[in-house]
Amino acid sequence: MAKKFLLFLFSISSFSCFSANPTETDGIKGNFDLGLNYTQNIEKTLQFNNVFLLGYKKGNSHFSLGNNISFISKTGEEQLLNKGTQDFKYSYKRKKLGADISLQHLYDISRSIKTRWTSGLGLSYAFIQEDDKKLAIGISVLKEKETPINGEDKIQNRMSANLDFSIKLNKNVELLSANQYQPNIQQVGDFRLKTMLAIRISLNSHFLLSINNTFNYDSFPAEGIPETDYQLINSISYTF
Repeated sequence: MAKKFLLFLFSISSFSCFSANPTETDGIKGNFDLGLNYTQNIEKTLQFNNVFLLGYKKGNSHFSLGNNISFISKTGEEQLLNKGTQDFKYSYKRKKLGADISLQHLYDISRSIKTRWTSGLGLSYAFIQEDDKKLAIGISVLKEKETPINGEDKIQNRMSANLDFSIKLNKNVELLSANQYQPNIQQVGDFRLKTMLAIRISLNSHFLLSINNTFNYDSFPAEGIPETDYQLINSISYTF
């Protein structure tokens, strides 16, 4: 119990990123999510998730900074499974076209990734950019350095194709999705796929209930690691 209580306090004090979409109007906006999942069948699983996004817009320049972390405790396992990403993105937008620079740090003990640094340069285009619905695509070139828990460092070059959309089903319910396809430029058949689907329900002007589903696929995972990974996280979100 003491370990779980300390974990809860730590997850509150951490910061993370739900989405890298820049803010629409000049100024600062963001959100802070805190989630808790508990599952009991053959084994007990307790999962904490903390998400924080800070976005700033000034003229045509958009900045976003955030972090998304999870801690997972399973019955009979002393070591906590933890995963997380920290993202920085700068976009220069003229009308619907944007030029993007990104930097990401990722770690995922459950997939045997000690750390992965990724830098990217690309273009994005917003086909639809309205208050109640958005649709955007992007393509970028990525350079990444990965340090596995076991084994040697790997340096890879990848392409990334993104498809993001959101739609307000009514004034209180919004559906969001972010999708990434990242093939290895130098090795045929090596690719990653990530799909996020979320429903956000407004409770009042600042608080939301978030139901987030994330699916990951890696065609060349570390030895002994499955190709697929799935997370379901329910959280309360505070927006500002």
